[in-house]
Amino acid sequence: MTTTIAFPEYLQLPFKGGAPHYGCDQDWFRGFWQRKAGCGPCTGANILYYLARGGRLRLPVAVDSQDGFLSLMEHSWAYLTPTMMGLNSPALMQKGLDALLSLQGSGMKSQALEVPAEPERRPSAGTAEAFIRSGLAADSPVAFLNLSNGEVPQLENWHWVTVVGLSGAGEDALMEIYDNGRRLSVPLGLWLRTTKRGGGFVYVA
Repeated sequence: MTTTIAFPEYLQLPFKGGAPHYGCDQDWFRGFWQRKAGCGPCTGANILYYLARGGRLRLPVAVDSQDGFLSLMEHSWAYLTPTMMGLNSPALMQKGLDALLSLQGSGMKSQALEVPAEPERRPSAGTAEAFIRSGLAADSPVAFLNLSNGEVPQLENWHWVTVVGLSGAGEDALMEIYDNGRRLSVPLGLWLRTTKRGGGFVYVA
């Protein structure tokens, strides 16, 4: 079974010309620390932009160019501000997104699923799959925090990315993610089994 957000093309940005740029890019930030630690605000901006494209949210800035998207990223930074350890928990993403939604007068709230570092405390692949599907079925991109990539080489450590689709089931489920302009396929079960520090998932509904 495959579940995706209704319009993944909304996040296939045309700003660079040529091939689509999958989601925004933290390297668009002007400051060094923002470029280094800006994956959380970037992911938050992806979610806000998608919701606005679907008519469910009014953005505080006009986004019709890369510079406009950068303004949205900088706005998100003010509420999804990384600590010295980055935006290193689902709770921080949830708190920041809820503040951003409230600021825009939205009644939507974010939902979070933590994946603890301790293997015995982690949700099962089925539980994580169901949570991600709930977000996608609600037509919300899902923010995915990966504090350790384990045996998934295409993922960066200590990094937020945007999940736009999920195929397969349980241990064999594959997440389609947008990561700083790239589109990747990531095995959910393998990540849950092999991550050393955990992470989590957040969506808006």
